[in-house]
Amino acid sequence: MSTSITVIPTRSEHTITFKVDRALLPYGKSLPFSEPAAAALHPMAQALTTIPGVNSVWIMADEIMITKDEDVRWATIKPKVMETIRKVQADE
Repeated sequence: MSTSITVIPTRSEHTITFKVDRALLPYGKSLPFSEPAAAALHPMAQALTTIPGVNSVWIMADEIMITKDEDVRWATIKPKVMETIRKVQADE
């Protein structure tokens, strides 16, 4: 079954929230990842931080907030982010 993803814009043009249809962490918990080494602690963060142009990943209950590099367009990385989220969810 494919993961349902809702894209939610934020106030920052460099940050988008991706809401998924199942919990990634217990409600009320969150994990920020701004360095690939730290992302090794969570399979989703590890996969997302390997995408060129992804600057940071913040995982909350059923949401993933992605901040991109300023010189990268969302049209370039958003499909890769969504594909990665679906792949990691399918592997779990």
